[in-house]
Parts: sequence; C-alpha cells; structure tokens
Amino acid sequence: MFRDYYSFAKTNSHFLLFGLLTAFFGNFGQTFFIAWFGQSIQQTFQLSAVEYGLVYSAATLASGFIILFVGALLDKTPLKQFTFFTSSGLFIACLLIYFCDSIWQLAVALFLLRFCGQGLMFHIAYTSMARYFDKNRGKALGIVSMGMPIGEAILPIIAVVLIASVGWQTSWLILGITVAIIYWPLMHYFLEKSSERIQLFQDAINNQTSDSQHWNRSQVVKDPCFWSLIPLVMAPAFIVTGIFIHQSELLKFKSWSEEWFAVCFTIYAFAHFKSSVVVGSLVDKYGSKQLIQYFLLPMFAAVALLTAPINYPFMTVIFMFLLGVTIGSASPIVGSLWVEIYGNKNIGAIRSMVTSIMVVSTAISPALMGWLFDIGQSYQQVLIYLLIYQATAWILVKFYVLTKVSQRSLNDKK
Repeated sequence: MFRDYYSFAKTNSHFLLFGLLTAFFGNFGQTFFIAWFGQSIQQTFQLSAVEYGLVYSAATLASGFIILFVGALLDKTPLKQFTFFTSSGLFIACLLIYFCDSIWQLAVALFLLRFCGQGLMFHIAYTSMARYFDKNRGKALGIVSMGMPIGEAILPIIAVVLIASVGWQTSWLILGITVAIIYWPLMHYFLEKSSERIQLFQDAINNQTSDSQHWNRSQVVKDPCFWSLIPLVMAPAFIVTGIFIHQSELLKFKSWSEEWFAVCFTIYAFAHFKSSVVVGSLVDKYGSKQLIQYFLLPMFAAVALLTAPINYPFMTVIFMFLLGVTIGSASPIVGSLWVEIYGNKNIGAIRSMVTSIMVVSTAISPALMGWLFDIGQSYQQVLIYLLIYQATAWILVKFYVLTKVSQRSLNDKK
C-alpha cells in the first residue's frame, strides 16, 4: 500500500503538495487554532464568554451561508485565480486582527478567517483533488487531508510561542506575512508545474458527453438520497465540535485531568493522520459507496465508550484514537462519494453546498449541546442522544440511500 502511495505521490507531487499546503494554511481559520487566542481576544475587547461565543457563531454562520454561493464559482473560475483570491482574503483577515481595535473589526476579521480558512481553503483542496483524479482519487484526498492533522500537531505550539514572544495581535501579523511570502510563491509554483496535468483532466471531463453522469446543483437539491446522506456525512464534524467545545463538561463527567486530555490530542492527531492515508487507499480499491456505511462506526464506539461507568485515564487514549479514525476517514470517503454519485463536472457547486451545511452544523452543535446542559440534561443523556442520532443516520444510509444508488447504477448501465 505505501509503495503505491509513494509511486502515486512521486508522479503527482506538485499538485498534491498544492492541495496539502492549501489545507494546512486553511487551519488558520479552524476552531482548534483560533481557540488559542480566545482568552486574549476576550480580555482585549472586554467580552464575556457568551458575547465572544455569539460573535464567533455569527461569523461562522455568515461564512456557511455565503460559501454556498461563492464556492460554486470554483467550477467556472481558473483554479489559480480562485485560490489567489481566497488566500488574499485569509491574508486580509490576519492583517485585520492585527490592526483591529473595535468589536466590529474583530467580527469582520473572524468572518474572513472562517470563510476563507475553514471554508474555502479546504473547499479548494478537497474539490480539486476530487475533480482532477479518477482511479487514485482516494489516495489524493487521503494525502491532502493530512494538512489538518499536521496543523493540529504543530500550529498550537506555534501559537503559544508567538503569543508569549510578540503578543497575540502581532502573532496574526506574522501569520499573515507567512501567507504572502510562503503560501503565494509555493502555490504559484506548484500550479504552474501542474498546469498540463490539470488541463488533461479538464479536457477529459469536458469530453464526457453523458449528462446523466454529471448532476448540477439544482438536480442534487431535489434528490432525496442527498438529503438522506447529509445526517451521516455531517455527524463527525457536528459531534467532534460539540464535544471539544464543551470539553470541560466531559472532563468533569469522566474525572479526567485537563493536562492528560491535552496530551491525548496527539493520539487524536496520529489517528487522524494515519486513517486518512489507509482509508484513501481503500477508497480506490473498494469505492466510497461501499465504505460510507462503515466510517462512522469508530466514532459510535467512542461515544458509546463514554457512557460506560469506567473512568480510567487510559480510556481517554482509546476515545481519542477512535474519534481520530472517523475524522481521518471522512475526507477520502466523503470527498470521493459526491463524485461517484453525481459526477465531477459540477463538483465545486455540490461540495460548496455540503461545506456550507457542515460549517453551519459546527456553529449549531456547541449551542445545542450547551442548551441541553443548561436545561439540566446530564452528560450521559447527551451522549445517548448522540448515539441515537448516529444510529438513525446509519440506518437511513444503509437501507435507503445505498439501495437507491445501486438501482441508479444498474439503470445507467442499461
């Protein structure tokens, strides 16, 4: 397997490095990175936890709504041009945080971070790999999705060092400069080196004449299978975001120390990294339509494990490992799924809709779980709700979606 990966990566190194680098820099807009600056932001702008949460959620929701329209432009705009404008938005966001001295400027900066970083940079990385690879699509998505666990492993350390050395706002000036002097030149170089390969794939897509193989977004919206897939596809981001944002409740529930939980994040990052590589190869071998019914099982086991009346610290290792396996599996499986079902001609528009829903779900889950805690629901009860949600989503996909998709495939062959 790793020999196949090496051969594939060597042959397509420039384009894969473009995707990996784009995903890595997109981490600037991820919650796990911004969270390291949260306390400083609250102190500087004299915000309560609730006020800061409202600003952050509003920025995330606005990002999720707008990406629905902007993300579709990736189907009609040259990749380099779209990527440059998106990364320019990320650069401006970093500068805005450095210069901002009001809550409104902060809100705009957070919106641009979430929109360009968490939203569009990852949208570009995953969509371009899904579109321009066919037989090795799973491997490509597996490699590129490693951009997030690499960021999870090293960016918190960078954040801590920068804040201690130059202060939290100047840290963002330095981060913005890295976009200009590292990302832009490398992005330009990698795409220039990949231009012929991209054109060959684009010509192949344009020469495919069967309209039934390439759904447009309006057709997808009317497809019951799409909406039946959404609960399962959204479950990993929804659940992990809610659990991590309210990790203090988890630590209190299981009597785990904060320091030990932080150490176990390395297990989560390792599992995320490793599973994206292994599952990427499995996608190429078996297809995402076969694997979609299994990828949520490790997360289901992780949540079920928390309900057990056992609080041994080693459970944290198992819990974080299982979470990481599902999160790492999601990118190659789900990224390939939309192309396998709906074709790749309009994949930018389709994925932007999925990304929009995902971003909104990550804004809703912390608020929903917080509300459940506030009205007196125990952590055990919330875990049971999450298990019921996952089981329902799995049943819907297993017994409805996969049956319908298989029938379509048979009809297309006829």
